[in-house]
Amino acid sequence: MIITLSGQPGSGKTSVAKELAEKYGFVVISAGEQFRKLAAERGMTLEEFGRLAENDPSIDLAIDQRQKELSRQFPNVLVEGRLAGRTIEADMRIWLKTPLRIRAERISNRENIPVHRAYDETHAREICELSRYKKYYDIDLTDLSCYDLVIDTSKWDAKGVSSIIFKAIDELKKA
Repeated sequence: MIITLSGQPGSGKTSVAKELAEKYGFVVISAGEQFRKLAAERGMTLEEFGRLAENDPSIDLAIDQRQKELSRQFPNVLVEGRLAGRTIEADMRIWLKTPLRIRAERISNRENIPVHRAYDETHAREICELSRYKKYYDIDLTDLSCYDLVIDTSKWDAKGVSSIIFKAIDELKKA
């Protein structure tokens, strides 16, 4: 089974992915992890690296290609990333959404930075990504019509969101 888990920065993708991997034994393939690793290797913030990626399509394309390749290597895989639901053939596509204010608070806690900085950096990153994905893929990230399940993660914690997804996966397995 292939599941994609997409959403905005700070929406809970990584936390939910861990819950799903634990319950179902999914191998998790994370685009964000790859992107953060590449940024760190170059000594850049995510915002700086995002701006670089705006002018260098090879960064996004390499991450996407790697996710596609890896997703075919395992029988049960969860592909986590902003574009995963649009670029990976999957049994279920999930989008996690959350208001920016709440995501900034989560990112602030996770990265131990002031909330205003998390807000500004996340907002700038999203503007960059909207432009980049439109330019490289002709994808409008605000169009969620390709997703089977869209969950507002401001209403539940990771376990609550995961329990909703568990039910959806269990029902899908029955079909």
